[in-house]
Amino acid sequence: MTRRSFSIGLAGAAVAHAQFSPIRRYFDPSTEVEVLALSDIANASYLPHACNRAISSRGGFIVYATETSSGFQAMRLEIKGGAAKIVTSATAMDPKSLALSPDDRTLYFADGDRLMAGGLSVGKPRELYKGSSPEIFSRGISLSEDGATISLIDRERLQLISTAPAAGKSGVRTLVEVEGGAAQSIVSKSGQLFFRGEGGSIHAMSTVPGAKPKRLPIEGEIGRALWNPDGRSIIYVRLNQGRGIANALFEYSFDTNKESLVGKTSQFADFGRNTDSSVFVGASASKAQPFILIMLRITRRELALCEHRSSDPTSVAPRFAPSSQRIYFQSDRLGKPAIFSVAVEKLVERTDQEDPPVKKTD
Repeated sequence: MTRRSFSIGLAGAAVAHAQFSPIRRYFDPSTEVEVLALSDIANASYLPHACNRAISSRGGFIVYATETSSGFQAMRLEIKGGAAKIVTSATAMDPKSLALSPDDRTLYFADGDRLMAGGLSVGKPRELYKGSSPEIFSRGISLSEDGATISLIDRERLQLISTAPAAGKSGVRTLVEVEGGAAQSIVSKSGQLFFRGEGGSIHAMSTVPGAKPKRLPIEGEIGRALWNPDGRSIIYVRLNQGRGIANALFEYSFDTNKESLVGKTSQFADFGRNTDSSVFVGASASKAQPFILIMLRITRRELALCEHRSSDPTSVAPRFAPSSQRIYFQSDRLGKPAIFSVAVEKLVERTDQEDPPVKKTD
């Protein structure tokens, strides 16, 4: 390919002093939009679980798990300048277990059967929790919005783990038994959480001692589900509603105990939201038009940004930067899973956090 081929980018002075820069750019064949490939396409790379932070608030970097000669490790990539650096030395990291703390200083990850917390630059990681097996982390972990707790399921028990336990205490508390052993994911938010139970059912509960979970009256096949920023509702994509019926985003309100339509979509298989839920980004399941799209909540209109061409659209994990000026997603369009990014500053209003611009040189 010519113009659409990958070309070396971000080869500025800052990169000259870094280990290397994996960032490359190309132009999408369908939309001619510039897309950045942020990870080395020769090695499999994965974003953190959709409920966890991957992009720093103001520091201008992203973290993701990448394949190395010593197994998966966490990579820190500076968006401005392109300097990349391995920041862990795990012996058996689960690539789906990463979570970046709200202050951008700590990275949480699973190493074998242990949940670890480590600094992004110096210091030896410390153990927060020892699981019954490494497999429990394959569902991902969920770091609370304030960074105080992590929730996960181990041996059919929903566990709440303090990231800063008091001296002499374990910092681990069992919230509830999860029947069936089919729990799929957990998401925590401001003192409350919801988890996916058997058959994909959604259950919500408070994290206060003695609280009981409540199964939400949400029926049908539900895909990705995320907290709304105010913590008073859950937004989710309803899948496979019937022939001729598009996948759609719905919102369940805890104030009214009812669900409402957010918007019909072009077959969203996965989605993310910006920091105020005014704009959504989705990965289409259409084989003919496998696009990354944005949808404005107020107009319910979609705009195609680029093709994701992932073999599994449910794994694309699209998400906004905190400023809403850039979108990140993952795809195996080039063979192995890799991380990609598209600028949307001309399409989406900036939210209250900064996202440094990306410098490019040819």
